[in-house]
Amino acid sequence: IFSLGYAHTALLTDRLFDNHYSKSDARATASSFMGEIISDPIKRTKSIKLEVSLSHISDNEVVKPTEGRILVYLQIDPLAEELHYGDVLAFNTGLNPISAPRNPAEFNYKRYMHFHQISHQAYLRSDDWKRVRQGSGILRLAHKAQKDIINTLQEHGVSDRELAIISALLVGYKHHLSSDQVTAFASAGAMHVLAVSGLHVGIIFLILNVLFKPLLKLRFGKYFKAVLLLLALWSYAAITGLSPSVTRACTMFSFVIVGQVIHRHTTIFNTIATSAVFLLILDPFYIVEVGFQLSYLAVLGIVLLQPRIYELWKPKYWLFEKIWAITAVSIAAQLATFPLGLLYFHQFPNYFLLSNLLVIPAATVILSVGIALVSFQWVPLLSAWLGYALYILVHGLDLFIAWVEQLPWALIQGIDIGIGETYLLYFLVIALSLFIISKRYHWLPISLVLLCVIEVMNINEILAQRVQSKMVLYSVKGHNAMDFIVGKNHVFDADSALIEDFDKMRFHVHHNWWKHDLYPPIETMPELMQNDNAIMFKGKSMVIMNDSNRIVKDLDTDILLIESRTLQHPTELLKRIRTEVVVLSQNLDWKTMNYWENVLEERGLSYWNMKDNGAYVLEY
Repeated sequence: IFSLGYAHTALLTDRLFDNHYSKSDARATASSFMGEIISDPIKRTKSIKLEVSLSHISDNEVVKPTEGRILVYLQIDPLAEELHYGDVLAFNTGLNPISAPRNPAEFNYKRYMHFHQISHQAYLRSDDWKRVRQGSGILRLAHKAQKDIINTLQEHGVSDRELAIISALLVGYKHHLSSDQVTAFASAGAMHVLAVSGLHVGIIFLILNVLFKPLLKLRFGKYFKAVLLLLALWSYAAITGLSPSVTRACTMFSFVIVGQVIHRHTTIFNTIATSAVFLLILDPFYIVEVGFQLSYLAVLGIVLLQPRIYELWKPKYWLFEKIWAITAVSIAAQLATFPLGLLYFHQFPNYFLLSNLLVIPAATVILSVGIALVSFQWVPLLSAWLGYALYILVHGLDLFIAWVEQLPWALIQGIDIGIGETYLLYFLVIALSLFIISKRYHWLPISLVLLCVIEVMNINEILAQRVQSKMVLYSVKGHNAMDFIVGKNHVFDADSALIEDFDKMRFHVHHNWWKHDLYPPIETMPELMQNDNAIMFKGKSMVIMNDSNRIVKDLDTDILLIESRTLQHPTELLKRIRTEVVVLSQNLDWKTMNYWENVLEERGLSYWNMKDNGAYVLEY
C-alpha cells in the first residue's frame, strides 16, 4: 500500500512530467505563456495575487503544450480586478524561482509552495498580459456564488470587521480579515471557527437533515434525500474553497449518508480511514497540508477521548451537562492537536476552554442565521431583520474574542519545538490516554520515561542557550535590522518602520527570537559598543557604510557592511578600509550590487551577498 501510494504521488507530481515548464529554457527569459487561473484572485496592497496552471509555452517561437503551476502578481488596474477563477491569460514574462528562507528560523515559504507544486513566480505589468477568454465550469460558478453571498451580506448591513468574520465563518473567505482579528481569534483559541471545517459541515448537515426529513414519506424518498444532502454538502464545500478540513468532513458525511441508504453501518474509525485514503487518492499532497493533519487529528481525538472525558463527571442539570459536553469536546480536540499546533504556530491559547463555551454555540447560531439570510434575501422585511440579527451576533462574538484576548496570560507565544519533540509529545499523550482509558498501570511508567526524555532534551537546549553568542544581520527587503545575542539577552537594532510592522517582524525576526528563547530586547550590554557607524561586539568590529558617511583615514575592521550606495567609490573605499569580509545589503540596487561583486572578486576579497544568500550570521 505504501509503495502504491508513493508511485501514485510520483505520477501526480507535475515537475516530473516531461513537458513541465521547468524543463524548458524559456522560463528564464521573457517568454510567452498561456494558463488558467486556478485560485481566487486576492487583492493586496500593491498587486493582485493568483495561481495559474500553465497550458502552453512559446519556446524559440514554437508554441507547445506545457504543465505546471506558478504564482502570478499582477499590477493593480481595473482589468486585473475583473479577473475570476477559470479565466485564461496570455502573458509575456520570465519566471523567477521562489526564494528560500533568508533569515534564521524563518518560515520556509519555498517548501510550503513546493508542497503545492509551485516553484516559480512572476510579476506582470498591465501591458504584459491579456485575458484570452473567460472561464467556465462548476468551480467558477462556486467561486461566483461565494462572492454573491458576500455581496448579499454587505447589502443587508453587515460590514467592516463583522463582514470579515462572517465571510470567513460562513463561506471560508478569509481575505477580509485584518491581522489583529486573526491574532485575537488565535489568542482566544477560536481560530478553528474562522477556518471552515468539520464543525461547519456538521452544522450544515444537521440543518439540512431536518429540512429534508419530510422527503422520507415519499416513495424512494430516502434516495432523494441522500442525493440532495450530497449535492448540498459538496456545493457548500466548493463554495468554501474545498479546503482539506471541509473536504475531509464532506467525504466522511458522504460515506455516512450512502451507508444509511444501503443499510451498511460501520464504525467511525473505518469511515475516518476510508475518507483519508479516498482524499489521498484524489490528491496525495493533502498529506502535507496543515489543515488535513489537524482536521484528522482533531476528529480522532474527539472520537477516542471525548466519551472517556465526558464519563468522568455526570452533571445533574441540563445546562451543566451541555457545558460539560462542549468542554469534553474541546479538551479531546486540544489534546490531539496541541503538539502539532506548537510545531507549526509556536503558541498555545490558555483560555481555549472559556472561549469555546461561547464560540461553538455562537458559530451554530450565526451559521443558521447566515444561511437563512442567504435563502430569504428576496423577502425584504425578513431579510432586513435577519441581516440586523446577524450583525449583532457577529459583533457580540467579536467583542467576546477581544475580551478573552485581553485577559492576563491569554496566549503563550514563542514556543519552539522540533519534529522529534513533537513525536515525543504525541507518544506521551497516547501513553497517558491509554493509562486513563484502560486503567493498566504499565502505561504510567512509560509516560514518566517519555516525560523524562522530553525534560532532558529541554535541559540540554536551555544549557546551550545560556552560552549562545552571535551576531545576526537580517535580510529584510527595504529595512535594516541586526541582533547582538549573548545568552538569552540581546540588543535589537532596526529602523522604526520595521519595528512597527508587526507582520514583517513576526515573519522575518520573531521566529529567530523564539528559536533561541530570547528575552525582550534590551538597550545595551557590556559586550556591545556602538559609535555612529562603528560597532564592536565581543572583540569583533564592524563598520557600516551608506550614503551619509565617509572614511577619511585608513582603518581596519573585521566586517564591512554596505547598506546602500556609498558616497565614496568602492575602489576608493577599499583603499581606506582593510576588512576580512564585506557584507552587501539586500537593499542595494542590482547595478550597485553587481559592481561591488565584480570589484571584490577582482581583488580576491571575501563577501556575502544578502540578496542571494540571506542573513549574515556570525557565531562566537
